[in-house]
Amino acid sequence: MARKRRYRSRKFFSLIIVLGLLYFIIKIVSSCLPVEVVQAQVAELEDFLEGEFIVLRPEQKVAAPCSGYFLQVKQEGERVAKGALLGYLETTAGSSLEKTTSRTLNAPMAGLVSYNLDGLEQVCLPEIWPYLEIGSLGVFMEKLPLDEGISTEEGARVSAGEGVCKIINNLEECYFYWQGEGAFPEKIKKGGSLRIRLKEQPQVILKGIVKELTRDVGKYCLLIEILNAGNLSLQRCMLGEIIVENFKGVILPEKVIVEKEGQWGVYLFKKGRAHWQAVEKIAHLRGQVVLDNLTEKDWVIVDPQLVVEGKRVTRLNKK
Repeated sequence: MARKRRYRSRKFFSLIIVLGLLYFIIKIVSSCLPVEVVQAQVAELEDFLEGEFIVLRPEQKVAAPCSGYFLQVKQEGERVAKGALLGYLETTAGSSLEKTTSRTLNAPMAGLVSYNLDGLEQVCLPEIWPYLEIGSLGVFMEKLPLDEGISTEEGARVSAGEGVCKIINNLEECYFYWQGEGAFPEKIKKGGSLRIRLKEQPQVILKGIVKELTRDVGKYCLLIEILNAGNLSLQRCMLGEIIVENFKGVILPEKVIVEKEGQWGVYLFKKGRAHWQAVEKIAHLRGQVVLDNLTEKDWVIVDPQLVVEGKRVTRLNKK
């Protein structure tokens, strides 16, 4: 009988101990706040301006010496040598086909053939580029319907002096004209270097020098000499970015950073607790911040407003 009582007592006390342990485990777990974290990673963040470049290259218009019907020999974008046959201009005297004559049209220089003329050919001459005045150039461009250029079709009738096609040298000198709006980026200076990325060639970084710069209220214009244009397309207008500056550091969403007693910082996830870490804010661009004083071993709590120093936390995500 006594033995049974001792057995029941031991069983009772064991149950009490197990329940007590379960209580403390549940209390500890329930006190841990689930939080989302992100790993600190060192990278580069670019400050850039988006817009459209107007491309100026050596171009020479081929004009019809007389009225007639143009019969092309070369295709759009085809490369030709100087003097190469571009096509024929057929003229008819009276109503008799027997009086039809043909005149040849030849390439005035080597380059690519284009049948799209927009009026800017007259300023696409290398000999006048050193004397270009950007203000006058801007006024001139505003008067031209750059998106409604003239396209010469096969068999089209052209008048004497009218442009039939043009030859573009896309391997030598090249200028970009840029018109921006809003706050002027002070990092851009006349004579300074620039880096440019075009939408159609995002893997290629073009290098340029600011030859001319004008500023007005809420508006500015740049004339940029491109040093490594390479084999660009025939387009007059090209979308792209001017890379103003690069910032290197740990790049994180802007919401991770908070100010505490006049110091910027983040909360790190360390050994199941939130720990404050002071940081240096290098840059703040487009919803992201570039920070210093963090390592790639750090895990940053995404929503710092949910925690305080020493708060028990558990990770929601593992990556």
